[in-house]
Amino acid sequence: MSEVPELDQVAYARRRLAAHARLPLGYWVFYGVALVALAGLPLWTSWLGAADHPLVSWGVAALGIASAGYSWNRRRRTGVHLPKRIGAYPSARPWWLAGLALTLAGFGAIFTLVAQDLRPVAYGVLPVVAIAVFALQLKTRSAMERDLQEGRVRP
Repeated sequence: MSEVPELDQVAYARRRLAAHARLPLGYWVFYGVALVALAGLPLWTSWLGAADHPLVSWGVAALGIASAGYSWNRRRRTGVHLPKRIGAYPSARPWWLAGLALTLAGFGAIFTLVAQDLRPVAYGVLPVVAIAVFALQLKTRSAMERDLQEGRVRP
């Protein structure tokens, strides 16, 4: 019989599982660059005149496919299949909703500023929006990790 109490074994298993909710530094660096590129899309297309260019759509699609591929590869490599729905993590959902709302509001604000020909102001808003969305994503991930450690994940 094991010398470690069962509740300690469960807590250890939850901590090991929660470690898979953490993403590596390289992912966050790439995410930050992609976030600025996507949030500034109205700016870049207004300067380049590439709003109707098909490469813009293909670039956005490639980022989405790369993100899905990374997630799939990580699950396959580690063998750990965490719930993908944000509703499975009760304390992470409010942070995710705040991040989603901020992303949409920030993108709308940048798009509106570019449409009003206020590009310098839009360039000032871009880093603020990118940093705020980035911080909310980090908060969401840490809340997911806490939920995993505390066993609050719903199927």
